[in-house]
Amino acid sequence: MPNQIKPPPRGWLWSAEAADYLGVCVTTLYRWRRDGIGPACKRHGLRRYAYRITDLDAWMNGDTEDAGTETSRVAA
Repeated sequence: MPNQIKPPPRGWLWSAEAADYLGVCVTTLYRWRRDGIGPACKRHGLRRYAYRITDLDAWMNGDTEDAGTETSRVAA
């Protein structure tokens, strides 16, 4: 049975969908997450990140300070 991508939890978007929602390239969204300046997100598994739609709206409206992510940072 092929490995199918599961839909995100209700009210959330995967990285590619969140980038489209914000009108930016997914690479930009990755860079924002890396630098801690983008909207809040939650890690799902090893490589997937989900963004809550309400967090994206709040971040676009400037209702939050640099939200960063809920994941731990790794020193380079």
